[in-house]
Amino acid sequence: MKLSLQEKIYKSLGSEKRLEMLRLLKINKYLTVGQVSRTMNVSFQSASQQLKILESAHIVESSKEGLQVFYSLRKPPYPIVKSILSFL
Repeated sequence: MKLSLQEKIYKSLGSEKRLEMLRLLKINKYLTVGQVSRTMNVSFQSASQQLKILESAHIVESSKEGLQVFYSLRKPPYPIVKSILSFL
């Protein structure tokens, strides 16, 4: 069963870890997986998986610079995401 984009957005926002990642990205503008994992005290693999979920829901976007992959909030954010970010 393939999820619609709206379902992906709602499901991805239902995790406390992913909401914390969004808060970090709101404050820092862009972060690498390593920076997220160290800041949140989670494994690199866990941070990477959670960021991929947010990326697949088009909430964050990634850009590669050399060997580093930077994640940032998608611009412009969807209205529901913008609303939730205002509370973080």
